Amino acid sequence: MSLFIDEFKAELGYRVSLVFWAVVTLFVVIAGPFGSYQTMSLLTRLLLGLPLMMLLMIRGITIRTVVFHYVGARGFRIASVVTALVAGLVMAPVAQLLLKVTQFGGEITRPGLLELGVLVISLSLGHSSVRRGLDVGADPAAEVAELQEDPAERLLHRLEPDKRGAILAISVRDHYVDVQTRKGQASLLLRFSDAMAEVDPAAGVQVHRSHWVAWDEIETVEREGVKTYLKLKHGGRVPVSKNHRGKLEERGLI
Repeated sequence: MSLFIDEFKAELGYRVSLVFWAVVTLFVVIAGPFGSYQTMSLLTRLLLGLPLMMLLMIRGITIRTVVFHYVGARGFRIASVVTALVAGLVMAPVAQLLLKVTQFGGEITRPGLLELGVLVISLSLGHSSVRRGLDVGADPAAEVAELQEDPAERLLHRLEPDKRGAILAISVRDHYVDVQTRKGQASLLLRFSDAMAEVDPAAGVQVHRSHWVAWDEIETVEREGVKTYLKLKHGGRVPVSKNHRGKLEERGLI
């Protein structure tokens, strides 16, 4: 149960999904489907649309978490198709009931169950396609299941297989972190603090607000006036801030 809860939390906080649902909600509110554009003001559509879409989003995330928990091992595409079909069967009747209760669409039109089912399936498949395109198939729920047993190497599993090797250094670049391994460098859209939390804490140290290095990768310590730098074995060079110099002193490097 704890693993399922972790997977659900990962899905609930996944940025790509949140942005997708936000865009869909914005479209529903502005476009006014099912006749609501003629029968409701923008404010009314907003007050009704936000809680309804939030409810549908939570149900959709729950369905996706359950399906990927049990079917995800068979592949992203299969799990995505199963998710879409289950969502269509489960959410279409719920959506139809909500439309009836809230009078969403008034007397102009009311979509049938089949129409809603096709709409839900299409949105679900579209959601999976967006995730596949932006994350190259990475899925937070699958990551939780795969990496739960070895949390010290989670960052390594975020990398493409051909880049997975001993992690030598991590550096911040805008909203990305550049991860240097023995097999090359890769960039991840990830917070620096999260990246450091996903490597073995005994393997390296943060030496600057934007840099982490592996202990074994430090070749020499260089001084330039009052500034301190670390020359790394793979050829990199990173600064050491005053706040982190004590860590190097304890190690006997300074």
